[in-house]
Amino acid sequence: MSTTKYYSNIWHSFPFPLDFYTWDSEGRSIKDMVLNNQYATDMRVSEMNLNITRFSAFDTTGKEHFITDFPGQEAVSIKGMHAGAFLRSKGVLTLEPGSYTTLRFYLARNGSGVAYSDRVEESVDGFEYLDFEIENGLTIQGNEAPEAILRFDFVPFSESMALNIFKQLFRTPRRYAGKLADSLAL
Repeated sequence: MSTTKYYSNIWHSFPFPLDFYTWDSEGRSIKDMVLNNQYATDMRVSEMNLNITRFSAFDTTGKEHFITDFPGQEAVSIKGMHAGAFLRSKGVLTLEPGSYTTLRFYLARNGSGVAYSDRVEESVDGFEYLDFEIENGLTIQGNEAPEAILRFDFVPFSESMALNIFKQLFRTPRRYAGKLADSLAL
């Protein structure tokens, strides 16, 4: 009979979440925002590649505050929370103290596209801007870290499509039998 060593720390999760990424080196909190877009939810968008030219935020009164410009930038790849990806921005917290509800991304005339949950890609060159609502709003007091984490709430890719692609790799070729099977000269 053999003995098996049991290391309990392998099988148990940490009792406290590891939130070291929400603090900067000076102990100031980094704002972590979840952004929603109704168009993206309704159309089941999973990823976006946006050619952003400007970036702004709207406060609770509806006034637009420009954050930064993106001169000559290529498309920014935006993936949803389901992929574990996020963007970091050092420009968001340069806003004056207050409460904000929406972030707006102004788009260039070309170079932007979306990928839907069924992996179909489409160009979105007709849009001038996309608005993303900040879940639970954003309140800036002035003592936060100079960067923010932007997470996008998109629909995950459908797994059946990924499973079908995986199955295609291990599929065995079929031999068709019948009158017309070998009559075609290809």
